Amino acid sequence: MNAGEIGEEAGRIFKYKIPTNWIARSQEDQNDHGIDYEVEIKDSLGKALGEDNVFKIQVKGELNCSYINDGQVVSHSIKVERLKYYLSFNIPVILVVVDVTLEKVFWVSITDSEIIRKQIENTTDERKSVHLPIQNELIRKNNDSSLKLIAAVKQCWDYLSIRGIKKAVEGYLTVKSEEIDKSINDIGDAFFKAHHVKLDRLLLQRDFTAIYEQAGQIVQSPIVPPKDRFVALSYYAEAFESKPYVVIKHEQIVERLKIKEMLVQISREVRNKIYGTTAIGRLRIELFRIKLEQLHALHVSNENFDSKSIEYKLMDGQTHQLYIDVCRELQKIIVLCNKLLNQRQFDVLATLFTELARFLFLFKMVHSARGSKLSIEFLDNWYTQMFEFVITYVSSISDTYRLGRLYFSYSRDEYKDRAKLATIKELVLKLFPEVKDMLEKIDNQVKEIYAEKSFYEASFDEQKAFFTNLAKSLGIDPDDSKSREGRFVKMGLQNYDPTDVMKNCENLFVHYNPAGMIAQQLGMHSLGMITLVCLKHHYARGGWSLTEVYDQDSEDDFLQGFKQQYCNQCNQCTLRQNDWTWSLKWHNQEVSKHKALLDKFRAF
Repeated sequence: MNAGEIGEEAGRIFKYKIPTNWIARSQEDQNDHGIDYEVEIKDSLGKALGEDNVFKIQVKGELNCSYINDGQVVSHSIKVERLKYYLSFNIPVILVVVDVTLEKVFWVSITDSEIIRKQIENTTDERKSVHLPIQNELIRKNNDSSLKLIAAVKQCWDYLSIRGIKKAVEGYLTVKSEEIDKSINDIGDAFFKAHHVKLDRLLLQRDFTAIYEQAGQIVQSPIVPPKDRFVALSYYAEAFESKPYVVIKHEQIVERLKIKEMLVQISREVRNKIYGTTAIGRLRIELFRIKLEQLHALHVSNENFDSKSIEYKLMDGQTHQLYIDVCRELQKIIVLCNKLLNQRQFDVLATLFTELARFLFLFKMVHSARGSKLSIEFLDNWYTQMFEFVITYVSSISDTYRLGRLYFSYSRDEYKDRAKLATIKELVLKLFPEVKDMLEKIDNQVKEIYAEKSFYEASFDEQKAFFTNLAKSLGIDPDDSKSREGRFVKMGLQNYDPTDVMKNCENLFVHYNPAGMIAQQLGMHSLGMITLVCLKHHYARGGWSLTEVYDQDSEDDFLQGFKQQYCNQCNQCTLRQNDWTWSLKWHNQEVSKHKALLDKFRAF
């Protein structure tokens, strides 16, 4: 067989091996010289999953592959120029080598390969050998082999997302301290000085109701100049952040977006780039926040699923897509921050970075939770440099509000690095000694956050707050009476602590039967039907509401509560001690102790 025939045969074998839900489009008529196929993944209904489930394939055929390392690795020679071309793509590139004689298909991801990158970095060689592990074999109708390749593609997308952030970070420009002083002196009547003194005082006093009233009047007034309306709406946004006037999470998100979009609209009336940049920046940070909170919630909830389950795979796909979206939003924000620094728009930068800082910690947590091998040390370095600059600026202009928020974010993020914290604190006090008491107060608040406490040791209010926030971030809001799933979670929260029922008798035991996808996502013990059991007489009654299961008067016997049916007729009830309280740790121990009996009531 000549080279052309081997290539044609390799293409045929490759297309025969790929799963039926892969759409392989030939690239022969495209400008992608050296790329044979663009592959897109379809879902179970045959619908294409979108651009982040797309990757490029370069197929190379060999009549007989060269096997090395005791036959564990396929070695394939390829031009360095071609490898550099593959690495320039902003989409994953997979190299496929087909052993035509054995009809075997092997693959390796090029995009995220540091080995290949180092091989070609400073070489003068015309060709390099690429190694493909034989474990990376694409086998027809073998789900595990295709899923392994898809996992590699996802890793490539993660790499590209982080690479985008890294490129944005590289635009950072160092600013000398004397330039900060000059900027402060040159502010004059610019946007940064357009503070409403009264609103500023109300914000520091945390009188949010008054801010809503006064800022709202200014924003809605047809005679107030747009500059003043913009600043008033900014204070309104800060008040809503601290004390929102709606409870439902979705409504809060909608309201925050409305405020940010209104800032954009007003900025267009001002016709000043500073206002427009500020408004766009705050809107971008809001979008970043929304997606990041969803991403974090999915990560936490995914840990409750078996990694081989359908539910996990479904949620993992959504998580991957969100991660890419979050990286793209962060890249845009970093580019904007660097641009503001280069343009010496320090006050606008301080406003945006103060908002961004509290979310970067969450992003780094998510990145680590994904188990990614990609280092984001460059992001830490950018954050440190930018933080030191911004906190120097806000300290120099005696901006107590932004300084407090920045210092809290940094203290929380760098709590374990006492040396770094001490350095920042010394810097701030040198520039603004009057805030010493405020910094001490923040230090104590952060210390309480980091106090060693397991989930079992947390109060019921803290435990319920954790599950409530997690549910809200997943779009299941227990405060939303119109949401069926929200009502389900609300019932679970009401059933969370059975102390008031169980303290009436030592023999009473509330057995929880969490079931369903929501219960699994949240990992909450009280989501589902409950069974109230008498451990002494083996009476039992099940239902959704613990209160109604225990105490409910009715003329019909079968509708009566456990108390009316059994407890009122029992002369062997023994009250628990007055200071007794139920705990999740105690509950789990008791379940193990009475497992044989409790298993009989699974049907309830």
